[in-house]
Amino acid sequence: MDNLQFNKKDYSMFHIITFFSLTAIFIVSNLYIMIPLLDSVSITFSISTTQASLSISAFSFFYAFGLIFFGSLSERFGLKETISVGLFILTILMIVSYYISNFSAFLILRGFQGFWAATFAPVSFIYIFNVLSLKHQGITIAVINTGFLSAGVVGQLFSSSIHLFWGWEGVFIALSLLYLLLFIYSLKCLPRPTKPAQSRSVHSLIRTLLKIPFRKDLRKLYFITFTILLTFVAYYTSLENYYSTILGFLPENTLLIRSFGLTGLLLTILSNKISGRIGFENTIFMGLTLMLTGVLCSTSSIILFLIFGSVIFVAGTSITIPSLIYIISIKGAENKSLAISMYSFILLIGASFGSVITIITNYYAKLAFLSLILLCSLLSILMEKRSKLVSAS
Repeated sequence: MDNLQFNKKDYSMFHIITFFSLTAIFIVSNLYIMIPLLDSVSITFSISTTQASLSISAFSFFYAFGLIFFGSLSERFGLKETISVGLFILTILMIVSYYISNFSAFLILRGFQGFWAATFAPVSFIYIFNVLSLKHQGITIAVINTGFLSAGVVGQLFSSSIHLFWGWEGVFIALSLLYLLLFIYSLKCLPRPTKPAQSRSVHSLIRTLLKIPFRKDLRKLYFITFTILLTFVAYYTSLENYYSTILGFLPENTLLIRSFGLTGLLLTILSNKISGRIGFENTIFMGLTLMLTGVLCSTSSIILFLIFGSVIFVAGTSITIPSLIYIISIKGAENKSLAISMYSFILLIGASFGSVITIITNYYAKLAFLSLILLCSLLSILMEKRSKLVSAS
């Protein structure tokens, strides 16, 4: 689908950026809200914290499935409709969570919440490419990316604060109110793209989707996509373990130090200008180099070096993702919605593998492994640049 034109009344960048930034933060925060609540949930349902953590796994699993489902079929349902309906159903599901008294029912409900939370991530990028002009796409993607990356800290701070005053169940009521406000905002302020004249059959969409990860022009980009959140999750998990076990920090201090790393997200504001000046492939190379440098800085036991490493690691991530999304959407061409859906799915799968890396017990061995992964990604983007030069000559 080509970019659609809207008049000034319909096309308000303020409304679009406000909506997408807030929704990105509070949708993805749902992945992390349970982390500070596990002890309270285990007491309420008389279960272990390990069993309580299944509520995180249930959400993540169905979220991953939903990314593929809604991203692929949003062109049939409608982009605005998919986002708005998702927010409305999430509002209802969050309210129901407040009244659940059985852990099995709570697990099922978390699965449904994960599934419907997936109406936002891939569809938001597809919406941007179909509604906004080229000059506005970069900054809006960067804003969404900032929301996604900050959600890990914001989600935990949000749930901890609400839990302190209204109990763990109050977190779900607070989120339901936020989702309701965002739902109303989406109805009133988001322009509605027109649906394509001829929608493809579900069978055709699925068949095309399954072929996309194996396309020669996308394989290297999807490999980089897989490594981005894998290294992000594994890096911060390693740091938190290091802070608590080696340096003896309390969880609150660890979260506070982690929040310092979010200052690296400020580079997101410049990501559009950087990619416009040096190109998208070079921006990805620059971002991966910053991430690798951040990991290497974290081999130090000096706290200032650790904080600095965290900042530049996040900065590298924040400029890599928007350029990666843009290149994948361009190469996806008429299948850009499917290409972006697959990107979102692979990104989350990478995040899941990031937590698995905790089986490596030695802190420095973890950092060495992450460095190796980032070096492989750097090699992949160099190969991508080389193939681009060959095809251009």
